[in-house]
Amino acid sequence: MLIFYPIMAAKHKPPIQNPLARNKPHGGAVGVPGRSIGFEMTSKPPIVTLTSDFGLSDPYVACMKAAILRYCPDAVLIDVTHNVPRQDILCGSISLERAIDGFGPGAVHLAVVDPGVGGPRRILLAQIRGSFIVCPDNGLISWAWHRLGPGTASELIWRPARKAADTFHGRDIMAPVAGMLASGESPDGLSRQIDLPVLLDIAPVRPPAKSGQIIHIDHFGNATTNVARESLRSMHKLSVRVGRKQVGRFKRTYIDAAPGCPLALFGSSGLLEIAVRDGSAAKQLGLRVGDPVVIK
Repeated sequence: MLIFYPIMAAKHKPPIQNPLARNKPHGGAVGVPGRSIGFEMTSKPPIVTLTSDFGLSDPYVACMKAAILRYCPDAVLIDVTHNVPRQDILCGSISLERAIDGFGPGAVHLAVVDPGVGGPRRILLAQIRGSFIVCPDNGLISWAWHRLGPGTASELIWRPARKAADTFHGRDIMAPVAGMLASGESPDGLSRQIDLPVLLDIAPVRPPAKSGQIIHIDHFGNATTNVARESLRSMHKLSVRVGRKQVGRFKRTYIDAAPGCPLALFGSSGLLEIAVRDGSAAKQLGLRVGDPVVIK
């Protein structure tokens, strides 16, 4: 379910600063097509991460990388994942949040899971914890916005001189902007601020947590929930149930359960996870995204 917020005029909001550029502008452009403002760059090579549902059997990812490098040849390109299930915005949102948290301030994150490409959906340029995010405004920013933000949100208004393909905004609009940001371009001339992006109806559970839901199932069949460690006052004597299936008390790590037995623990992302020692919780317990989790 998507929650759409009305677009409101931003009032008296300060310009967004690009952490990849120093405050001192140098004269003119730097030989990059389409640039009107240049900045003295920091010495550290800029990082651009890519997250998509494009898979690896087609050239789509390479096309986006080419567009980024055209604007920022020294960018370090990091593939987060391109195996997001097709059009699965929530899954893409979980992966994007991990990238933003992991790479820290100064990175640029390009995420493309875009079933509405070519339609009326906006393109988002957001900033969270000192990092830029370029993605469709379809809820893809949701998990990072709720867990790491909120941040600042803008609608991307930059368009290439040559008309963008209606079916590949990732290559023709979003990737070039990611490259511009990585090269130190100010976001002010690329976007106009909005109050809120489109957000999915999913957020971390507020403390004290008594229930939640599964939001992601990983490659191993482990089920991650929206219950964060800090939302529980104490794990002492607490037990976890998923639907009608009793998982039991919290464990420290996987090896603390007997082989083939289910367990509840807090994973590396700090979220409650349902797992099976040496097995797949998703298959053995029949778990799916959206299943309710009860803690008592």
